[in-house]
Amino acid sequence: MRFVSVGRSWALPLAACMLLGLAACGGGGNDASTGLVRVVNTTQNHASVDLLTNSTVVVPGTAKDNASTYAGVAAGSPTLQVNDAGTATALTTIAPTVSGNLHYAVIVYESNGLTRAAVLGEDNTAPAAGSSQLRIFDAAPEAGALDVYVTDPAAALTSPSFTLTASGAASTTNLLTFGAGTYRIRVTGQGNVNDLRLDIPSVTVASQQIATLVLNASKGGVLLDGGVLVQQGAYTASRNTNARVRLATGVTGAANVGAVADGTVVVSPPVTSPAVGAYTVVPASSALTINVNGVVTPVTGTLTAGSDATLLVTGAPGAPTATLLTDDNHLPSTTAVYKMRLVNGLSGAATSQTLTADFAVIAAGVQPNTASAYGTGQGSTAVRLDVQPANLTTSNLNILNNAVYSVFLLGDAAAPVQILRRDR
Repeated sequence: MRFVSVGRSWALPLAACMLLGLAACGGGGNDASTGLVRVVNTTQNHASVDLLTNSTVVVPGTAKDNASTYAGVAAGSPTLQVNDAGTATALTTIAPTVSGNLHYAVIVYESNGLTRAAVLGEDNTAPAAGSSQLRIFDAAPEAGALDVYVTDPAAALTSPSFTLTASGAASTTNLLTFGAGTYRIRVTGQGNVNDLRLDIPSVTVASQQIATLVLNASKGGVLLDGGVLVQQGAYTASRNTNARVRLATGVTGAANVGAVADGTVVVSPPVTSPAVGAYTVVPASSALTINVNGVVTPVTGTLTAGSDATLLVTGAPGAPTATLLTDDNHLPSTTAVYKMRLVNGLSGAATSQTLTADFAVIAAGVQPNTASAYGTGQGSTAVRLDVQPANLTTSNLNILNNAVYSVFLLGDAAAPVQILRRDR
C-alpha cells in the first residue's frame, strides 16, 4: 500500500466527521457554541505548557510527551496561545476554526528552532469492524522527504505505506485503512531503506480505532522522534534512542585511525589520517573508543539520543586527543541560504582560525579541537572559501542553498589539509 502526500494540508476536512459521545471523551455536552480542545505536548524543550484563550488558561500544565483532557473553547475562530506552564509569554499563537460539539487536538511541536502548534480534528468516522485507520502528522519538515512503512513486525521493507514529499511546513496525510492488529512502524529517508530515521517496534491499533503518527525533528535534525495519538484517546511517545556519529581524524604521521561504539564499527577499516567518514547510526548509550595504529583508547563524553555528532581525533599517534563535537544538521530555516561551520582539527603549533565565504565571515576565532557555530551564505557554482591564518583558498566550489556543510582543517598546522563535507 502506498500513499503519496499531495497538498500537505494542516488538518483533514471534517465533512466526513461524526459526533462521538462527548461526555465520555472529556466533557462538554450538546452545546453548539463550544468545541472541545486538548493539548498534545510533543516538544523536546518545554517540560510543561499551558493553553490559553482570551488570556485565560483553559488547559493547564500539559507535560512533555503527554496529552491533556479536553476543555471547552468557544466555537468560531478563537485565538489559542501556548505558553510555558505558569508563564505569561506566548510561545506561539494560532486561530483555528472550531465547530461546536467537535473534538480537536492542539499538537505543540518544535521546528527549525521555533515552537509551533497545529490543530487536528478528532471526529473522523470510525472504520468498519476489524479495521483501523492511520495518518501521519509530519511536524519535521526539516527532515526532508520521507517514506513510512507500516508492516508486520518481522517484515522486510519493500513498498512504503506513506510517502511524504519535502516541504517547508508541517502537514497531515489522509487516513489509510489497515487491519486491526500490531504493527512495526519504520521511517526512512525517501527511496533509501538503509537511511533509517525512526523505528517503533510495536504499535497496536484496535478494531475501529483511528490513530495519528506524529513525527518530530530530533536534536540532530536527521533522526526523528515519534508518537502515536489515538483519536480521542491516549498519546504514546516514542523518542529515538539512537544517535548518528562519524569519525574525523587529523592525527599526524598518516596514522591509521578507527572508532567503535559498543561493538558497532563507526569506520571500517581504520582510515589513513587525515580523513572524514560518513555517519553511522549507533545506540546513544554506546561507549566510544578510538584505535590509533592499533592502540585502543576510551573516549570521554556521551552521545545524546537523537543527535548527530563528530568524533574528532587529533594530535600525535602516541598521544591522540578525542573530542566529541555536536552537529546541527537541521536544514536552514529558509531555502535561500546554506549553513556552514569550521572544524579546527589542526595539531602541532595550531592557532585559532577564521573561515570566509566569498569574503564574508562564516566563522571567526575557532580554537583547535573545537567547531564554530553555523553561519549562512548564498550558494552558487563558484563559491570561494578562505581560511586564515592557515592560508588555504579554494575557489569555484558548487555550494547549494538549503544544505548544511562543514569545513574541516586537519593534520599538522605546518601543512594543513582542508576537507569540505556536505553534511545534509
